[in-house]
Amino acid sequence: MNRTRRSILAIFVLASLLGGSACSVFPEAESLTIYQLPAPALEPSSAIPLPFSLRIGTPQAGSVLSSPRMIVNPRGNELQAYKGARWSDPVPALLREHLAQAFEQRGVLEAVSTDVNTFSADIHLSTDLRRFQVIYSNSKPTVVIELKASLIDPTSRAIIARRSFIVEHAMTSAQIPGVVDGFKLASDEIASQVINWTAEQLARRAM
Repeated sequence: MNRTRRSILAIFVLASLLGGSACSVFPEAESLTIYQLPAPALEPSSAIPLPFSLRIGTPQAGSVLSSPRMIVNPRGNELQAYKGARWSDPVPALLREHLAQAFEQRGVLEAVSTDVNTFSADIHLSTDLRRFQVIYSNSKPTVVIELKASLIDPTSRAIIARRSFIVEHAMTSAQIPGVVDGFKLASDEIASQVINWTAEQLARRAM
């Protein structure tokens, strides 16, 4: 057997070995399900909208919360991600859109936009997202959202008002669909609190 034929045979054998062990060399990707954060469901306000436009900024967050992973805090300071499940967008973008939709549904202001748009606005809502996760309290899963909000005058950059919000919502199920429902209800609650606070602050400003 000449050198060329030996080389071809060696390549054929190597290819056969790699093909037979493909499952170990290239393991199958994890089955992944993508979840949306359900839209808010808030009752519209009966009051006349305040004469302000609001621009909602994307919440600032640390590296863990800036991803689309669903975060759970099972014990102590340990953080994990639910396997096989992801949000449709990074968490800050999810919450920004939820807040914007909630403001529009409630209708307390003349106009609402986000920092995705280039529209000018009378007031900016800037937020820091501290927690958006499931915790276990007395072995019971609970959704926790912690948000620090600031209303800012975009012309002077002065802070009009600042407040921290924390919402905890006990989940009825620890399965992923129950987790998603828990985040939806907690997001509705924190959005409602932010809207009421914003309306109170801007009503004083309109006097």
